[in-house]
Amino acid sequence: MLVQDSSNVTGLELTEVNLHPGIGFSPDQGKTILLAGGFSSIAPKSGFPLSSTLQLNHDLATFSTKELEEIAQAELCRINQVNYRSYTVEADRQVCVIGDSAERLNNFIDTYGGLLEIEPLLMKGYHPEIPTVMQLNLIGHSQGYHLDYQICSPINFELCSYCGDCGPACPEQSISENLFVDYDSCTFCTQCEKVCTAKAIDVHKVLNKVLDIPVVIMLGDLKADLPAGSENIFYEKNLPEYYARLFPYQIDEVITWNGAFCQFSGTLGHGCDFCLSSCPHGAIAQDSRGVTVDSLKCEECGACVAACPTGALQNERFSDVSFFDYFRKVRIPQDGTVVVGDHDSLHGLWWRQQGKRRENIFYLQYDKIPSLSLFHFLFLLNRGARRIVLLESEGHEDSVEMDKGGMQLRLANELLTRLYDKDDAVVSVRLRDFDELMAVRLSGSFGRDRQEDAFINRRQSLAVALRSLVEKSGREVTMLPEARSSFATLNCNSEQCTQCMACLNNCRIGAMRADPQQLTLNHLAAMCVGCGLCVRICPEKALTISPEFLLKSDFFRPTELAKADPMACKRCGKVFGTRKSFDRVMAILSKKETFDTRHFEYCDTCRIMNIFESE
Repeated sequence: MLVQDSSNVTGLELTEVNLHPGIGFSPDQGKTILLAGGFSSIAPKSGFPLSSTLQLNHDLATFSTKELEEIAQAELCRINQVNYRSYTVEADRQVCVIGDSAERLNNFIDTYGGLLEIEPLLMKGYHPEIPTVMQLNLIGHSQGYHLDYQICSPINFELCSYCGDCGPACPEQSISENLFVDYDSCTFCTQCEKVCTAKAIDVHKVLNKVLDIPVVIMLGDLKADLPAGSENIFYEKNLPEYYARLFPYQIDEVITWNGAFCQFSGTLGHGCDFCLSSCPHGAIAQDSRGVTVDSLKCEECGACVAACPTGALQNERFSDVSFFDYFRKVRIPQDGTVVVGDHDSLHGLWWRQQGKRRENIFYLQYDKIPSLSLFHFLFLLNRGARRIVLLESEGHEDSVEMDKGGMQLRLANELLTRLYDKDDAVVSVRLRDFDELMAVRLSGSFGRDRQEDAFINRRQSLAVALRSLVEKSGREVTMLPEARSSFATLNCNSEQCTQCMACLNNCRIGAMRADPQQLTLNHLAAMCVGCGLCVRICPEKALTISPEFLLKSDFFRPTELAKADPMACKRCGKVFGTRKSFDRVMAILSKKETFDTRHFEYCDTCRIMNIFESE
């Protein structure tokens, strides 16, 4: 237990307690428990955080009391750093119910009219109180559905004087005392129109109506053209799914997006789409606003977080910043094993491994294993780990190998196989196979590098870790991963490039760079995620991109793509652009007969002076 006394002094207390479900424990009088080893699943009402990380590292590893206190402090800091928006949403009870018969609609309204705000529409037949739809167009949008439809409106109630002449004049008795026209019996003989002195009847008249509604329910045998992604359209067979949503529910915005690092351009509608293609729940959208996470659809599986190459998407329960800070406080055993698992898998491992203490091992609770990315793996290996073991949840479908997050594991092993001939750096294992895996002796080492001073972003830390691993390997290897990866090689046709620097505008991660003194366009390959925005925006089509990349020293420092000749002011000598850009602009302006280009060879200041002097 990490405890704090009345003098605000914190320290680690080791106390023998019964961890049986429902059995509580407390420190000596006058002390407060800040955090304790244990499992929240068996003591959910402890009143203080329980750490399975602390429990396993005490029981199944060989850390000293001082090291355990460092782990406890890091665990407490991690828990306190968790910060995300959480709120309760009241269910929207508005619903448009479209039926194929008046009887079905009446029964639905009688049953649920007191619970729901129902907008009924009939597709077949007629009813005095329910409009019959002539034409229906259903369009989906972010808030639900937009309905354009037509209904019969034969009587203008503003003109009608309720004189009663139309009723007896109708040979089919189709007009009721409530002024409802039953089109099932109406023959459109227009006798009612002829006797109406107020000119209030037009049996062929229709009204265009518009309805915006969050949910649509279809009753009966209806066939309508439905928009793509119609998850809020329900039929009788799946109505229980809709009823289950008619209660207040909590939204936790755990998966967050930071546009400052994102390599998708909403303006261009182009760029990195790793998050979009990896989300199995349809919770990610890319539009003019950038990337949007629908927290209602999000299952927090972590696939988008793992796939994001820049860290623009984060799992706030254990963000990249928190992960970085955590391992500045906790030292990984040199050439040891880091075992990572969620709460349940660590609890199961602790239950099966009683009495089996192992050296050079560190256990870490990370509740969404599929959120782990190449950054996390290389970061841990660069901190001294020789192997990372990912515990697969027993009986769950989100195991590492089954989830798209396994792509990150495979890429890490592909890199390390090429650099070190080691294909066992990152492995996933089921609990029943844990002992067999740990019995395998490890060979070689990835070493330990000094820690970075501060965290900037995921890509920066990934580049630092990868550079260290490449340099320590002493190899230069060409990579062309089987699966799509977030690395690329950029090439530039220097003859076509005019150094307009448009390619810099959308490179938020800093892979494209310019040296204003040397007038060079540079590219830092280690930071490039291969989004293709620079290629898309280049007006000269001078840039091309390839998924193949070469891991060597040049990969981690800016390399020159193109160099320009300076355009210096004829009067003061100040450089105000490039000769190639100037020549291009002049070629365009020369085609315009009325355009005076005499002053363009001067900088902004001298140009104004020349204009005034010439006048």
